[in-house]
Amino acid sequence: MKVHPSLAAFAVIGFSAFSSVSAAPAPAGGADKSPPEGLTATEWSSIREVHEAWKHRFEENRDGTISATNPGQSWDTVFDGRGFSVRPRTGGWQWGLDLVTGTGSAAVGIARENRLSYNRGNGITEWFVNDGRGLEQGWTLEKPTGPLRLKVRGGLEAAVSARTVSFGGQLTYGGLKAWDAKGRTVRTWFEADGEGFAVHYDDSDAAYPITIDPVAQQAYLKSANTGAGDQFGITVSVSGDTVVVGAPFEDSNTTGVDSVPNDDGTANNSGAVYVFVRSGGIWSQQAYLKASNTEANDSFGISVSVSGDTLVAGATGEASKSTGVDSVPDDDGSARFSGAAYVFFRSGGIWSQQAYLKASNTGAFDQFGYSVSVSGDTVVVGAAGEDSKSTGVDSVPDDDGTANFSGAAYVFTRSGGTWSQQSYLKASNTGVNDGFGLSVSVSGDTVIVGAPGEDSNTTGVDSVPDDDGSADGSG
Repeated sequence: MKVHPSLAAFAVIGFSAFSSVSAAPAPAGGADKSPPEGLTATEWSSIREVHEAWKHRFEENRDGTISATNPGQSWDTVFDGRGFSVRPRTGGWQWGLDLVTGTGSAAVGIARENRLSYNRGNGITEWFVNDGRGLEQGWTLEKPTGPLRLKVRGGLEAAVSARTVSFGGQLTYGGLKAWDAKGRTVRTWFEADGEGFAVHYDDSDAAYPITIDPVAQQAYLKSANTGAGDQFGITVSVSGDTVVVGAPFEDSNTTGVDSVPNDDGTANNSGAVYVFVRSGGIWSQQAYLKASNTEANDSFGISVSVSGDTLVAGATGEASKSTGVDSVPDDDGSARFSGAAYVFFRSGGIWSQQAYLKASNTGAFDQFGYSVSVSGDTVVVGAAGEDSKSTGVDSVPDDDGTANFSGAAYVFTRSGGTWSQQSYLKASNTGVNDGFGLSVSVSGDTVIVGAPGEDSNTTGVDSVPDDDGSADGSG
């Protein structure tokens, strides 16, 4: 590592908790940012900034410590002059760091609104910013000082690798990256170091200041039956304290909920879905889900969505030619990649499959289930490969070969625990290769469907489609 005594180094460590809401919730009365009557936008923005700084302010305590609350992250932090300790409001653990590089002695903090700084000696100033993103930690180095050595607080044991530091499954410190004053990437890595770890960086060809930026997460999730090529995490969804993760190329041939995985080579890429829940700040796997009719190449979990106690998962490779809700699967080879979607419901912490969904007009390569979304008692399923040339809502499907991969979306609703198809949606300007249904989302009574292959060169809202060939794939 080169030494540049005349240059100032700058390092930033930012960390925040990942949860269903990563920023502070909007105040009562809604999230409207438009200025009240009598105030300009600039004046209103300044008022909001002052309010945010006040909510995240550092406060000096009688015992000499300094504390800060982060409403959005739901944790409190205490600084004692040597380092800090973070305690989640719903957790039974705490975690923190002491900077050992420098004098290693206690220092007096200088707090101003949502900013706090310490002079650590040896040309090191340590500072913190508390805001809606989380708690940002940084150092201003007046001269290169070598690795930044950090001692870990709390009872979480650190497992150190070059890119991440994991703490007992509750916290992960990673996402490490760095760049110099010219925006060039600087190689960085973690190494175990005494009672903690150190952040190393190679400044051989770097121009100061250097910025170093890792992230701490509340959880690092892996499946209970990790396998090569499973692609666990290709799709994810979160609702409250529940996280759902899809692994569409998982290979177990088992079926249903919480079966014992059995990868005997007969169900390659059948897929699986994993449910994790948070309790007291701790995440754990609650369920392992497989389709009720597991087959090779089904890709169950290629799409997932969760809302409260209802979960839906798509399986674009499912090959049954059956139609409608809870039909008997019939895979005779005539409906390859027609696709299916599966609805699961949780009661008393136990998940069970509630419905097996097929399109009302099942067709080979429709890829029903390519996208899914759930909101309350409504599920929307996209079938980006559907071929009907019909248009609008609840039209009669007409697959005459002139609208291949135009796509469709299907709306299902639940009443008394029973699901039924409510609507069949086509674009108002159905066209070949539009891919209508490649993405879907539902909230309450509103559904939105994406069609990335749509070719009209028009702009804006409710324009008249004009496909003159100049905007292929404009969407």
